[in-house]
Amino acid sequence: MSVRVVLAVVLLAGLCGCAPPRPRVVALPPLPAPSPLIDPYTACLKDLRDSRVAFEPVGEYETGGSCGIANPVRVSAAPVDWNKPGVMSCEMARTVARFEAEVVQPLALRHFGQRVVRLNHMGTYDCRTQRTTKAATAGRISEHSKGQALDLGGFGLADGTVVSVKKDWRGAGQKSEFLQAVAQASCQTFNVVLTPNHDRLHQDHLHLDIGPHRLCGY
Repeated sequence: MSVRVVLAVVLLAGLCGCAPPRPRVVALPPLPAPSPLIDPYTACLKDLRDSRVAFEPVGEYETGGSCGIANPVRVSAAPVDWNKPGVMSCEMARTVARFEAEVVQPLALRHFGQRVVRLNHMGTYDCRTQRTTKAATAGRISEHSKGQALDLGGFGLADGTVVSVKKDWRGAGQKSEFLQAVAQASCQTFNVVLTPNHDRLHQDHLHLDIGPHRLCGY
């Protein structure tokens, strides 16, 4: 082999040794599996459990006409004990639980230095029209007919003290101040709040609902 050929072979070998290495193909990690969709009713039931609400789901709840509840539950504590169970929509139960935690308990601690242990209500589901003295709303279907309303009569405190809308709303004492503070603050939680200041039909309770209308009748 001639010297010229040997030099050519050595040169080619050197060039091959300097060539950049081929890029490595790195496999991408698999995409995470999409999380299963949770329907709103299932999510609401989970929220009730997480909030320690004592309840049981109810089957279809219709009594004819425009009355009936979508996604009904029967509540006995939210999580404060109720004087009697009440049937309402899951969304209403979730709202009441938030009302107890964010409005009632902080105000009870501020005014009385103790917690509320009992909620006394006067009704939840009721197939009827609104009870009102206002001509503009006469004949309108009540939010009670959809399980979206609660008539709140008062509270029981940890030491056994009872706070009653009927007996304690008017006046200048601690109980009156507490009830009026609850009513005013509840306008941030519910769409409609009606108190004894609203009309003569609400002298013994606070009407609280999550219907489509808005009125802070404080």
